[in-house]
Amino acid sequence: MINQTEQTLFRLSNLNAEQTRISYQMATGKKIDNGSEDASTYSREIFVDDRIRTYEGLKTQIERTTAQNNVSDSTVGEMKKLFELAKTELIKASTDTTSDEGRKSIALNIAGIKENLLDLANTQVEGEYLFSGSDSSIKPFTEDSSGKISYQGDNISRKIAVDDGSYRERGINGYDVMTYPSSTAYVGETFNFKESDTIIDEDGSIWEFVPGSEAIPEIPASGGNPAVPAVPEVLDSIQKFDESGNTIDTKFISSNDELTPPTYQIDDIGTDDGTKFEARSSIFDLLDTLTNTLNKVDSTGNSLTDEEASALLAENQGNFSEAYDALNVSHSELGAKNKMFELSLERVSAKLTQYNILSQEIGAVDLAEVAIESKNLELTYTALYSTIQKTNELSLVNFLK
Repeated sequence: MINQTEQTLFRLSNLNAEQTRISYQMATGKKIDNGSEDASTYSREIFVDDRIRTYEGLKTQIERTTAQNNVSDSTVGEMKKLFELAKTELIKASTDTTSDEGRKSIALNIAGIKENLLDLANTQVEGEYLFSGSDSSIKPFTEDSSGKISYQGDNISRKIAVDDGSYRERGINGYDVMTYPSSTAYVGETFNFKESDTIIDEDGSIWEFVPGSEAIPEIPASGGNPAVPAVPEVLDSIQKFDESGNTIDTKFISSNDELTPPTYQIDDIGTDDGTKFEARSSIFDLLDTLTNTLNKVDSTGNSLTDEEASALLAENQGNFSEAYDALNVSHSELGAKNKMFELSLERVSAKLTQYNILSQEIGAVDLAEVAIESKNLELTYTALYSTIQKTNELSLVNFLK
């Protein structure tokens, strides 16, 4: 009798375990709850779930980047409209029928366009600046009390993961949208630039203008004071610095035209194949120059003659056309990057769908089969409890009967 009871409890325990399994499968749709049930299936589930989480993260990041790139695209489009408006105003200013008062009115419009461009260049999306380069928390363009606008970012584009171990550059930076190439030189060529220009080499490194110093002759000993040795002349130069601020390369300036502001010249930028130097001038500085020219003054506030103002206006109109062309090139580059992210989003979404399907195939239970098992378990429970009831009704009298 005791042995029969133990067997009954053992069978009941097995049925309870089976009921737990079936209830879990019906509630979650999954085959197993933990790895001990099926180590192979559990390992495959872990791998596929990891892939799903990875691609869900990539998809979210690419969607966010795509939204930012779309805003960048529309912002650059607005910038181009302002450029076109400025070009129209400059054409009016260059006609003989426009009076000095009319040119002053156009100068006000150009100044207003500059401020609107500044607002667009500092566009933010979700707290991130679009054109600041690698650090989107930095406000890219700042204006000082004199109206001088400076770029605070860098020329390094942020890289965004578009697949497992694969990265692409996002958007464009402030140098792309608010500067234009005013001078370019290759191996053995003469390179000309102004102090206000940004100088970028073939590697994307930025060189800074470093003023030199005049030679100081030796001061002989006198009155018990020791002689002061001569200090040789140090030429103006452009220098490249490392992250710690140490000079790692120098190019000495050969001459300048001694105008205000001067244009500097380096006779030979180097002999290594692939060497390239590009001077990029600020569009904001160009707009300031145009405003001053329309008001018939130079950068220091000195008056210009009609002939000087006309010559400067014609020259800077050409520069403005180059700036507009450079913005178009940057817009095209941005469009290509946007398209790449759109394709990446499609690819990642497709992979995510495939992994979700695979996850279902690996871990999903056949609900029809589970339903049959549930019904069989119900019948088995009924039979077992019927046996238990009859066993409890047994007595010695009934047994003797």
